[in-house]
Amino acid sequence: MNLGFPTPPAALEGQTPEARVEKGFQRRSQWVLPPYRRLHPRLRGVNVTTAALYQLEVKLGLAKGAFPPGSGWQLTMHIDPMEKGKGGKHPPGKVKRVNAALRELRELGVVIGTHKEFGRVDVVADHEQGALRLIEVEGESRRQKDQALYSSLGQLLLSMKLWSDQVGYGIAVPNTREWVRQVQKIPTDLTKRLHLWRYLVGPLHSVTAVEPGTEIPDWGRG
Repeated sequence: MNLGFPTPPAALEGQTPEARVEKGFQRRSQWVLPPYRRLHPRLRGVNVTTAALYQLEVKLGLAKGAFPPGSGWQLTMHIDPMEKGKGGKHPPGKVKRVNAALRELRELGVVIGTHKEFGRVDVVADHEQGALRLIEVEGESRRQKDQALYSSLGQLLLSMKLWSDQVGYGIAVPNTREWVRQVQKIPTDLTKRLHLWRYLVGPLHSVTAVEPGTEIPDWGRG
């Protein structure tokens, strides 16, 4: 049973994901293509980096790399004051970086605020042909990474009220060794049951999107 998205029509069988992208998005009884650029169903590995990205920078990576302008997706992002560097203590340079990311998000046409239907989900991606993604986002902060991940998963579980081939959920984190290790803790079979995508965002807005039911390989790095 395919829980992630409908089976592609026979005409697309055997084609690479890149070739399928060129076919465009088709709806429901045909096929809805999930948003991915660097994903292959038989993912061989994840090229991790050492670049630390703040939460707003991860969101910008999603807007540019996973749901880019012109691809039919409309994004709504909830942003709290801490993400903007307001309140509490923040590393030097954070405010400048997150303000730049926020400015770019607005230039891309991302709606900043609370989604009228789904509330304070970090990222709501609505496709013009009916697909939907609800995504919680984590980035570098003073919190322990495991605690941050558990918090995001808890928030995401509370939003899991819709179940269909059109609907997917997601966790997005920086594509660093430490964050990849945290996301690998999520059982692969569970990601299939929950329609859970994992988005690993790197520098220059590169995104590796790991589809539900696909394992993130363990490179065995120290």
